[in-house]
Amino acid sequence: MENNNVKVKKSFKTQLQPIAKGFKKVIGFIIKNWFFVLFPCRLFKELIYDKMRYEKQKLFISWLFLAPTLLGFILFFAYPLVMSLLYSFSSVEPNGTFHFSEFFAKVGTQYDYTQVISTDILNNYKYALRVNADFPVSLWNTSLNTVIDTAVITIFSLLLAVMLNGKFKGRAFVRAIFFLPVVFNSEAITAALAAAEGVDAVLNSSGSEALTQLFDLEQFMQGIGVPVQLVTFLSGITSTIYRTISYSGIQILIFLTAIQSVPKHLYEAATIEGATGYEQFWKITLPMVSPMILTVVVYTIVDSFLRSEIGDVMDTVYNNNEYGYYAAMSWLYILASLLIMGIIVGILSKVVFYYDDKK
Repeated sequence: MENNNVKVKKSFKTQLQPIAKGFKKVIGFIIKNWFFVLFPCRLFKELIYDKMRYEKQKLFISWLFLAPTLLGFILFFAYPLVMSLLYSFSSVEPNGTFHFSEFFAKVGTQYDYTQVISTDILNNYKYALRVNADFPVSLWNTSLNTVIDTAVITIFSLLLAVMLNGKFKGRAFVRAIFFLPVVFNSEAITAALAAAEGVDAVLNSSGSEALTQLFDLEQFMQGIGVPVQLVTFLSGITSTIYRTISYSGIQILIFLTAIQSVPKHLYEAATIEGATGYEQFWKITLPMVSPMILTVVVYTIVDSFLRSEIGDVMDTVYNNNEYGYYAAMSWLYILASLLIMGIIVGILSKVVFYYDDKK
């Protein structure tokens, strides 16, 4: 066995040697001829980029940073995305062959691909919304929970970021505590907890409905005359406080970074004018970090959909080799998330403030 392992390592090193030599040659060529390699870039900067307006320069830099992502999307995701759209209007065999706008009879657990029973191009979508009893309910619950989670997590993260940005002893330790749930929600930790069901149960029991066990908020608010709908909404938020904290780590970091990038002279001028901390938050902090609210909202919507229960419903269809139905559900799933994202971002984009030193 040891001899085999040594042979495998030697063969692996032998395969890497040509790649390493080629990489060294490229780096050596760039170092020796750096002037000629970078000359076109310098020429473009002097003749074109420097003569652009500031807004066009920002736009060019934005597209430059987006170029790797767009290239990766075109190379690795565009084709599967188009094929999944075609699959959603087709019957798909287990070997990958698809029959566009042709749907076949099911005999037991298998499909008879010789008996066409329908040519309705929307058959898969009608099945997902009308025949499957679980998918529409899960899609509605997921959409509703996403809207609520987005509002709660965004507000919670902003308030926590403002608090963590203050100067107090142990600030770094407190920041680490609020980011720890992000680490514990990673795939490695999830797999470890899945192997230790007892630890997982303790974590869930200690976090789930912790406030409800200490104080019956619902009964208290009903006693003081708060409307039932509002009581149900607020009690639902308090019962999921552990989940809210667990999924707010990235959002807190985004807001914290945005707050720390706000020019200090704005706060200094406000302090000299006698503005209170409350007034500085509404007049300076919130407007200056408002562009990051869009980023946080988009991230939270996507994250909420990825964690939703609808994935289990779709996995059941996929495991039954019903790939056409699965593709249709996937596109309905995508369209729902895009619709929610478009509405919320469209509303927030009207109140976003963009600060620019060069204007």
